[in-house]
Amino acid sequence: MSEPTPYDHDRAAYTREALARLVLADNVTEVADSAAGLVATGNDADTGFGGRASQARQLIELAERTLSSAVIYELERGSSWEQIAAYLEIGPDEA
Repeated sequence: MSEPTPYDHDRAAYTREALARLVLADNVTEVADSAAGLVATGNDADTGFGGRASQARQLIELAERTLSSAVIYELERGSSWEQIAAYLEIGPDEA
């Protein structure tokens, strides 16, 4: 069993579904902020060669984490693996 934390009381005020939705929202915010960083051109001269490719790769990693969070949220809200797989256009075993 894990040690209690100062956040246990706050966390107990939310359902697992609500907590999963908050995590998803936080991850989506990170994706949006990261993508916005690739839009502006003002700092291109300050970015080393290959830097924008590195930022794009980081964006993919954040998007993959967001997809995982979305799947967890969907499971918490009652979606089946079959339903999730259908939306992802993959098989349930792959999901």
